[in-house]
Amino acid sequence: MKKRFLSLIALASLIISAIVVIIIARRRGPVKRIPNGPLHFLVPERDKLIRYHPVEFSKPVAHVPVPQHPYMAPNPGSNMHCDAYISDTYEASGPLGLNTEVVTRTQGFGGYGTITFDSRGRIVAVYGNGRAFKIELMDPYTFEELASYKLPPRSIQFFFRGIRPWEYLGAGLYFYLDNEDRAVVPTTGNTLRVVQAPAPGSRGGFELVREYDLRDYVVPGREDSAAFVLPEWSGEYYWYATTEGMVGTIHRESGEIRKMRLEGELVENSFAVGEDGVFIISDQAMYRFNHDSSGNIVVDWRTEYGKAPEKKAGHISVGSGSSTTLAGGPDGLVIITDNAQPRINLLFIKRSDGTLVGSVPLFAENESGTDLTAIGFEHADENGNGTGVYSGIVENNWGPHSFPFSRPEPGLTRVDAIRNSDGTYACKEVWASKELSIGGFRLSLGNGLVYHYGRTGSWLNTKWYLVGIDFVTGETVYKKLAGTGIGFNNWQGSFFIHPEGMAYSTTIFGAVMLRDAAP
Repeated sequence: MKKRFLSLIALASLIISAIVVIIIARRRGPVKRIPNGPLHFLVPERDKLIRYHPVEFSKPVAHVPVPQHPYMAPNPGSNMHCDAYISDTYEASGPLGLNTEVVTRTQGFGGYGTITFDSRGRIVAVYGNGRAFKIELMDPYTFEELASYKLPPRSIQFFFRGIRPWEYLGAGLYFYLDNEDRAVVPTTGNTLRVVQAPAPGSRGGFELVREYDLRDYVVPGREDSAAFVLPEWSGEYYWYATTEGMVGTIHRESGEIRKMRLEGELVENSFAVGEDGVFIISDQAMYRFNHDSSGNIVVDWRTEYGKAPEKKAGHISVGSGSSTTLAGGPDGLVIITDNAQPRINLLFIKRSDGTLVGSVPLFAENESGTDLTAIGFEHADENGNGTGVYSGIVENNWGPHSFPFSRPEPGLTRVDAIRNSDGTYACKEVWASKELSIGGFRLSLGNGLVYHYGRTGSWLNTKWYLVGIDFVTGETVYKKLAGTGIGFNNWQGSFFIHPEGMAYSTTIFGAVMLRDAAP
């Protein structure tokens, strides 16, 4: 009886929190803030900042920098996963838990798939509430909206087909910002829009530069979605992939489109671009693509991996849940996860020829899976040269989740692949953290902290924290309370670090920013 009573109170608290958020979102004013839950006053001061180690405990990480893609916005911050290599690493030092301030933004139910930073440090993001979508330009310190641009809405039919908002991969959930501060955005209508952000001080808004029609270049009759797009290194072509397994190129100047169907395969994760090709993962295999002199798509190599016999708890696919991460140079590695049962494996694959050189099982048996991209990079020596040591970090998302309640299992794991003198690799698990989350996580190379955004406590008064984990040891350094209640729920959301050190997490009711303030 007591358990049922507490469950009812928790449900009532969630409902009240959601109603309050929606009411606040309807108020007038430049920026509406996410309110804390009704029981926030019960959180003791000691739980608002929990420090396990001193600030100087973690150190910057020597690494081989990700090269700047000449046709994308400055590293990091050009797409959901930071850069063209999809490394999920940032040069900037994120918050250290020093007088950390919390700033929020809400428009009611809805949030941001991707947050990018333009050449002036402003936020360019795509906002969606399940049906309507728009590009927003925001002040990175206050979340004040400076301009917006409406994108085509999602068809109302999706709501009657059992497709949940977080399982829909189109409509700019993944987009990138180019080197001219233009958002390159796939739309719900299977077009690709190139939209120019306004200059500072300009009275104008976003402007449509060009739109490419992909409707005849997706899989017909399958409700296909052109979900992912990035430019090749030369900038001559856009590459795109659809959820039903169509891979294509768009000549930027002529608009000519070439395509290749991956028969019987789906693409449900974003891809990476390197100087040596385009790296796309399907639900069955890892690929490297290029094109010939006529523009026709060429498969350089294809490497299959293990997948699950059926969807795992909390996952949207039987295939890999990770996007493609590149580490090191063209002689380096591709880092992905498979979706094997009873444990997934972190895979290290040679970029040059697709050879699998290392595999390490992760997490507990029958409680192992991820729907998030691995962090990946190559370590460097004191002169900045690559050492042949590669690190990958993966988060466990397995769990019987039921929106908006997540029930993840531990944890967060670092694995290293070390190149031997004969060219083979030795792989080992370095540490495994017990911290829990199903949302995005990132590494600040500038201070040596792995950040994630997770919850603690019961649903009666859920507390949402920014968590800093030491890259070397895997020990939790500190936890900073972002807020309480459903408005701070990040539910498989992403995470970003601004070049000036602010950290952003998306939530189901908007976005949260945390930054260290002056003493």
